[in-house]
Amino acid sequence: MEKCKADSLLKTTNTVRTEARETILRMILESDRPLSANELHSVVRDRGIDLATVYRALKLFTEKGLVRPVHTDGGLSFYEKSCEHNPPHPHFVCEGCGQIECLKPYGFDESALFMKMGRQKEVRSVELVLKGRCETCGN
Repeated sequence: MEKCKADSLLKTTNTVRTEARETILRMILESDRPLSANELHSVVRDRGIDLATVYRALKLFTEKGLVRPVHTDGGLSFYEKSCEHNPPHPHFVCEGCGQIECLKPYGFDESALFMKMGRQKEVRSVELVLKGRCETCGN
């Protein structure tokens, strides 16, 4: 299965393509873990892309369904691709170093269970974040 490409996703979602948007989206698509706005900005600021532009792009991408946020304590959000190559899955956040790690995607049984928990409500998303200490920070 071919990986999603930033320019194609922008086009298919009728999102106006700018160099900044394409660069930010490409970084998210190529990452193997969720990224924060500050992490994205630290890479793109040399290209003249300011932090406000990163936040506006992330908001737009979230609205268009191109990325999904992973929320952690303290209001910090990380963003990951939301496409066929990255089904919903739980995450682990280290309380020591703050790193976030993707865990194995939900199976059919788990997904069905989450949907049943909503009973007669319209469930649009499920977010599961496990917290603790990573191997580097110690148990």
